[in-house]
Amino acid sequence: MTLFPEQNQILINRSGEEIHTTLTVPEPTRQKAPLLIILHGFKGFRNYSFFPWMAQYAATQGMIAVRFCFSRNGMNGTSWLVQDPAAFARNTISHEADDVHDVVQLIREHANFASIREQWDGRLFLIGHSRGGGIAQIVARELQAKKNVDLVRTAALNSVGTWVRWTPRQREEWVKTGFITVLNERTKQELRMELSYLNDIEQNNDRLSLDQAARSLGTTLAYIHSGSDLTVPIVEIRASRVRTATEAPFIIIPNTTHTFGMTHPVDRITRGFVDAMHASFSWLLQ
Repeated sequence: MTLFPEQNQILINRSGEEIHTTLTVPEPTRQKAPLLIILHGFKGFRNYSFFPWMAQYAATQGMIAVRFCFSRNGMNGTSWLVQDPAAFARNTISHEADDVHDVVQLIREHANFASIREQWDGRLFLIGHSRGGGIAQIVARELQAKKNVDLVRTAALNSVGTWVRWTPRQREEWVKTGFITVLNERTKQELRMELSYLNDIEQNNDRLSLDQAARSLGTTLAYIHSGSDLTVPIVEIRASRVRTATEAPFIIIPNTTHTFGMTHPVDRITRGFVDAMHASFSWLLQ
């Protein structure tokens, strides 16, 4: 694969926190290029496994790709251990959605992105993986409502179909103790999630409703899902599609996993990942 140049930028969000970004820029041509924002999932980061390769693939398709770390993913711009467990603990879905809006606004206005704006044709695409797929849907609905950005299409890769990923008993314990503990399988770190995460989902149901987002976005949204995804089983998206009666395209990538068989660090490019990229970008740019 041709390696396109990348630029790292540290942005400051509305809360004064750092958002570490990487831009992958195609070769300049007379034609301007659309902008793609790539969103990572739970316990993820912008340089996890296949995200740099996704950005490079986007550049081969003539897109400017922006991937970033959510400000409270705790990584502090690194690529391995969570450096700030307190930030990770107080993260919420609403905060991640706000991060995306802040990135879009800064790209449109900040002096550091002047050269990008010269190359950008004004069209915006979103692609998110796992929890990032859910965030992409929420933000897309809000951008669509604002009507001040030319949001074209949103692709949800192995996306969650619901935010509620706990049992009633786990919720009861969460409320009682004020936090739950999750294991980062990649680093073996035990990390806390404060009650604010649960409260955000329960108290902001309208904003965070994936069903309402799906209904609103219609055929500008597509689900691309691995047939053998054990982390977010495909039945979760099937159920969401029944609830919402959405006509959004539903593309199944057979014989691959939640991460398309890709590892971190990357040891090889898998057939599942290649198939997912072909399907995603064929739909995004059709």
